[in-house]
Amino acid sequence: MKLPDDQLQAARYYEGDVDGDDSFWGDPKAYVTLNSLFYEGIGTERRRAAEGKMLNPALLDDPERLYQICRSLLNACRAADLHQERKTYRVERYADYLEMEKASAILSFTSTSAGGFLREYGDRSGIALMEFIIPPGIPCLPYAEVLDEDYLKTEEHEILLPPGLSADFTRLSLSGDDLEIYDAEGNPPLIKCRAVLTGIIKTPLSAPPVPEGTEAGKRVYEALMNETEPDPEDVALYTAWKRYFRARVLSSFFY
Repeated sequence: MKLPDDQLQAARYYEGDVDGDDSFWGDPKAYVTLNSLFYEGIGTERRRAAEGKMLNPALLDDPERLYQICRSLLNACRAADLHQERKTYRVERYADYLEMEKASAILSFTSTSAGGFLREYGDRSGIALMEFIIPPGIPCLPYAEVLDEDYLKTEEHEILLPPGLSADFTRLSLSGDDLEIYDAEGNPPLIKCRAVLTGIIKTPLSAPPVPEGTEAGKRVYEALMNETEPDPEDVALYTAWKRYFRARVLSSFFY
């Protein structure tokens, strides 16, 4: 599968295939910050900062560049043409899982593994085990098939799901093996579920732009990473900007 250069760059960037010391292009875990933009409020930013994950303010320096990266990544997911059903797995934050279940949707770019639950991703406080059923025709990005010999994480058998997918969630019983997967505090999973992906949710561009939201977002990141409470006005501006950014990115899914 051959992707255009912009889509290939976006796929590599999300995977962490970066070099140099540029604060944007050189961040091997830019996905931590990028994914948080697709959740309402700042709950997931709080959780990531509390886990010691870096929220990178450089991603907010150029919103247009960030938008183009997300759009290229979405287009890369659309370019994939799976001819058979796939089953993948993810160790997810329990709180983020609850938001997905409530929305009946995949809310952010979501990395899953065709090789089972990856225990190293239990470095979170409170985890949910998620199984995904990906029918043919559902947009996704099978990294090994796209990057071929350039794929850095062959052991992960990664298939990336885009935000904006509808899903039917079913809660499952935890098996004995499941209970041997632990979170950052040494606790077993709180829940297990299966998400059957069913299509793309149409997202109109209805939220107004909030130009000052990116600077407010940087201050929110700084406060959270310094374990202080962000200014409520900054939180309001940043979350309003995120709402516009999400709508703009996801509305591009249909064009």
